[in-house]
Amino acid sequence: MEKLNNYPFVLVHGFAGFGEDEAITKLFPYFGMWNGNINKLYKNLGTECHTPSIGGLSSAWDRACELYANIVGGRVDYGKVHSEKNGHKRYGRTYKAMVPNWGKLDANGKIQKINLITHSFGGPTTRLFIELAVNGSKEEMEGTPANELSGLFTGGKENWVHSITTLASANQGISALYALEKVAPAISRALLKGCSALGHTPFIKLYDFGLDQFDITNEPSMKLEFKINNDGIENYLSSEDCVLNDLYIHKARERMKNFQTYDSIYYFAYAGCRTKPLTKIKKHVPKSKMFFPLKLLGLIEGFYTNDVADETHVVVTDEWLPNDGVVNTITAIAPETERHEDFVSNKGCKPGIWYRMPIEEKDHFSYMGVGERPDVYWNFFYDILYRVSNLESVN
Repeated sequence: MEKLNNYPFVLVHGFAGFGEDEAITKLFPYFGMWNGNINKLYKNLGTECHTPSIGGLSSAWDRACELYANIVGGRVDYGKVHSEKNGHKRYGRTYKAMVPNWGKLDANGKIQKINLITHSFGGPTTRLFIELAVNGSKEEMEGTPANELSGLFTGGKENWVHSITTLASANQGISALYALEKVAPAISRALLKGCSALGHTPFIKLYDFGLDQFDITNEPSMKLEFKINNDGIENYLSSEDCVLNDLYIHKARERMKNFQTYDSIYYFAYAGCRTKPLTKIKKHVPKSKMFFPLKLLGLIEGFYTNDVADETHVVVTDEWLPNDGVVNTITAIAPETERHEDFVSNKGCKPGIWYRMPIEEKDHFSYMGVGERPDVYWNFFYDILYRVSNLESVN
């Protein structure tokens, strides 16, 4: 395959996902769960590819910090100001660099970049990652001694990312949290107790919940200790550093309102829909092909609207009813507040613009390979590889 560039790809998993450090990947790789490993596909095509393991239940900020440490290597630094404000540890695990030459100049004096492909909550995570990489964090720069400051918070890395492709991304949050707000805290608390109990046992080698910063889990070891850290759980749920705060629509909009596109980065957004309208009652219901475990949530999102606008809600109109079983289609197509247009062809693509790909008849797990024919799934990722590898790099 001809390429204008051969930048490495970094695949970023979503909420409750997992990466290549976890043993479950050998059985069910996150990207290619039922029909092949996209990491291996890309490598077989001569392209470097990585799927980092970052906290499946962590906030977008904490995940962005873990993503940075995975790419450049070293110990995770969640930020002095951020960690003090949210009452958790400042430092996390130590990683070997996946792309040690990221941002350095090659033999031709060109910056060595990366391509990002993200699924679900990986979208908000990676958009925040780019914002921090480009602009840094004013709070962290002002509140941290210069010799302690993480490279993620210093900014100046606008030209270090070639492209970002989001798959079913929750760019504006999801409506399900409004619909389930009365039971969401209880469900979350029960889930976290299970995570804490298993997170101090060898099970974490198979699947890692990754909440060490709150002492809810621990680094993988062979020590068997069923421990439930209720204080850590309550601290996590009451802090602003909880994944729920990145997925409530009003909070997602507030956190991402100043995000922007950059003239050296290419942007693509894929969205799926596997619901159909019931015209008599003006609601949406899951189609028969939707992956069965997603149908209940798809039904809830297909029925939920509200006309309330206050500090804890925004109006959810009928436009939010179509969904993929997890994410509302309207929130996945591309950020409304940033430059965007409909995708036409590879030839016309320019950096600094979100390209909204045609809405596909897929559910949320389709982008992970569930229910997809292997050849169709591989061709989908081959098209992404071909497209971004043949877009002119902007230095």
